[in-house]
Amino acid sequence: METDCTIDIDCARVCFDRTGTQGPAVIFVHGGFGSPSELWHVTMQGLPDRYRGYALNNFLRSEPPPDGYTVASFARRLVRFAAELELVRPVIVGHSMGGVVCQLAALEAPDAFGGVVLVSTGPSMKQHGVGQTLLDRLRSEGVSTRLMTDISANWFHRPPPPGFFDAYVARALTAPLEAMIDVQQSLMDTDVLPRLGEIHAPALILHGRQDVGRPIGHAEALREGLPDARLVVFETCGHSPMLEDPAAFDRALADFLDQITEPAARLPK
Repeated sequence: METDCTIDIDCARVCFDRTGTQGPAVIFVHGGFGSPSELWHVTMQGLPDRYRGYALNNFLRSEPPPDGYTVASFARRLVRFAAELELVRPVIVGHSMGGVVCQLAALEAPDAFGGVVLVSTGPSMKQHGVGQTLLDRLRSEGVSTRLMTDISANWFHRPPPPGFFDAYVARALTAPLEAMIDVQQSLMDTDVLPRLGEIHAPALILHGRQDVGRPIGHAEALREGLPDARLVVFETCGHSPMLEDPAAFDRALADFLDQITEPAARLPK
């Protein structure tokens, strides 16, 4: 794993992590509330050697997008990131807020991506009481260990790997407050549902049945609206199945990647 790599996109320094050097590319996008690229390290380490992985770090160590912190600006950054690194039709994987970023990127650049993996996300935040409540608390209380612990506790039904939770909260505490607020507000205001039919890339939806951050109805809305989508539900997982059941998550992801990528582009199994 190579961490803290940097690239300039639209005159802003963008930090990312990467693993692997050959094969089709997979780009991972984290969620909101100060979530970092480290969210994806377990998954990236489990990625088969025939693929290479990249994880953007939008809140920590990267400079703000020139047009501010919004899910739309993160989507434009994702499109530009793939272009700058000359990645040919990479698969994009987004968790929670990052899943909305991936949907917007697929709409902005329909031919740029070979597939979309949407993890614990949905097309809209309408009637999303948890999301609004957490945003209101962030506005009124500011960043504190207590609040970030309360927020992060919503992301797990089963415990993550040892030591992960405390490290996750510690990193979230360093994220800019206004960035978290602005991105979350933009997420609350975004509704991709009317445009899901325009996303023609093959899609995999991965969702935990016990998710309180994004109840299962959000995943079902994606499956119904996307033209080419498959839904995999992890019955005993919450909002972060890649950390709550990494073995099952990694199998589902690898199967999807193998199905949609050209055999000639992959390294031998």
